[in-house]
Amino acid sequence: MPSAIQAFAAIGALVALKSTYDLLRLASVYLLPSNLPRYLYGPAPYALVTGASDGIGKGVAKELYRRGFNLIIHGRNAEKMERVREEIQSLGVPRKDVKIWVADANDPEVDFEGAVAQWEGLEITLVVHNVGGAPVREPTIDGIPAPDILGDLRRNALFTLFLTRALLPKLRRAAGPAELVFCGSLSSVLPVPRIVTYGASKAFLRQLSAALGADELYRAPRAPNVRTLYMDVGNVATHGHKIAAAFASPSADVYARHFVHCIGCGRDSVVPYWFHAFQLGMMGAVPSSVMLPELFKAIDLEFELAKKD
Repeated sequence: MPSAIQAFAAIGALVALKSTYDLLRLASVYLLPSNLPRYLYGPAPYALVTGASDGIGKGVAKELYRRGFNLIIHGRNAEKMERVREEIQSLGVPRKDVKIWVADANDPEVDFEGAVAQWEGLEITLVVHNVGGAPVREPTIDGIPAPDILGDLRRNALFTLFLTRALLPKLRRAAGPAELVFCGSLSSVLPVPRIVTYGASKAFLRQLSAALGADELYRAPRAPNVRTLYMDVGNVATHGHKIAAAFASPSADVYARHFVHCIGCGRDSVVPYWFHAFQLGMMGAVPSSVMLPELFKAIDLEFELAKKD
């Protein structure tokens, strides 16, 4: 009969083996070639990118265009989206189609079914739900006007939910695989103050992505062609997030290359920038008494930057 020491040694070895497996599996996402080409099929594959007027969304749209996708880019300002289209089509790669969809994510009356109807005949194989954002606010939620809170929820959760609902029948009819990518935030797993509704909305998207993927698998008579992926986004230097671009906070274009590389990775969720994954792992390993003061310092800096705008 094995001794207690032998039993504990066996348990420790299993834990170490499992940890090594998880680490290697995660590393493979960053080190192995991207699976993005699986969505580049047919004569004219399209990627739909919401919130593509600036920042990560525009960076992702540009990267997908470079990789061979036709695009449907979304924003709320038609004139600005025309400029984005011109910028994308001047990237110096073979010219492809770039369509524009103008809709305000804060508007509760967006016609999602009408939008999808106008894309009838387009082979949409990839959807990147990037639209979102919320200001860093001084008051707690009991001091924030209800319309502002509802706006946060529409912009960061409900717009994506109802667009997904309208798109699903079309994606299921695709000639090959299709993927819904949900742009989340590390604030959905870390207790970040002053952006409470934003973090909660991104946690909603995390569960929406996971449950929707499971629902497609549950209902499919065979392997479903629609997959979902939730991306945990960390600090990125953008026009709306005025921090200095650095290794720990890459520019939107640099970040977009990492983001696009992870599409099709086969995981339910991933942190697309490996250094952010490392940061998240380190924060998860320290007690909250150490982690929270560091979060508070970071959000205080964000608030000071926001006040300068």
